Amino acid sequence: MSLMRVLLAGGAALVAFVPSALGSSSYTYPRFQPVSIAFVDARHGVLAEDDWACQNAHGCQGRLLVTSDGGARWHVAYVGARGTELFPVRGSDVVYALGGNTMLRSVDAGNHWNRLDWGPAVVSFVTPSHGWRLGPARTLAHPPALLETRDGGRGWTSRADPCTGEYGLPAALSFASATRGWMVCNTEATAGYRGKEIWMTSDGGGHWTLEGRTHPIGPPEPEQQVGNLPGYGYPTGATFLVDGHGWVLQGRGYMLVTADGGHTWQHSPLTEPDTIAAQSADLLSNKVGFVLLRGCTVRLVRTDFAAATATTLQRWKSPTQC
Repeated sequence: MSLMRVLLAGGAALVAFVPSALGSSSYTYPRFQPVSIAFVDARHGVLAEDDWACQNAHGCQGRLLVTSDGGARWHVAYVGARGTELFPVRGSDVVYALGGNTMLRSVDAGNHWNRLDWGPAVVSFVTPSHGWRLGPARTLAHPPALLETRDGGRGWTSRADPCTGEYGLPAALSFASATRGWMVCNTEATAGYRGKEIWMTSDGGGHWTLEGRTHPIGPPEPEQQVGNLPGYGYPTGATFLVDGHGWVLQGRGYMLVTADGGHTWQHSPLTEPDTIAAQSADLLSNKVGFVLLRGCTVRLVRTDFAAATATTLQRWKSPTQC
């Protein structure tokens, strides 16, 4: 289902995050819950929200909000399908959005959106015209193709996909320059554990170097382990800088922080396994990054590369009462 424009009488409507009662319980929480963020710079960003009161299999509503003051205030720009994932193009006003079976693009930092004529994909663009995309990861037997465009998506060229064999499920794609990028590859999941690989390219996806690997069966065999990747946690996203600093987001596990392109990792104390997860994040520089944290409460925070401490910009009550 494609996103539909909200007609806001009198211009942009500011949103107050006031909990609304849902159900008979005295516990209340906002009907719309944040699910993804995208910041193109330290002030301009987009926030995707889902309607958590909707129980229908199809037709549940989501909405996109924009900020121009670094996340202090937001206003609704669009509403439409639930489950949108956002992908910013750093240093520009371009943001891509994956919602259902629809790809959208904004060229004004999220205020207006146009539907694209190519299918649903995880994307990573380094300029408005130069980027890469991965189709949906279905099964190990049918991995998605990695494609590159240099004309904003009008034409695509196949590139080498490092996610193969038992690690054939891509989890994240993050290019930091025209040549340097990273991919996170998964195995099938077990109870809280998942094998994962971190690959880096220095030629735009023509060739890849393995930076990190762990197997879901622990402790992993020494010859299989590369670096110190932990087995616990399900990778869900990544954001890297050209100097090799980066974050990998995980469900159930810690958000992971690397300073050497993905060979060695530290746990971010902003997250806790099975308690607080980094749901979405953008690392803009070594001094500025944004993370959407979900636990008993939901917080949008600003932090630096090390992600040890953070300033809370917005806070929501979570539907999960603790």
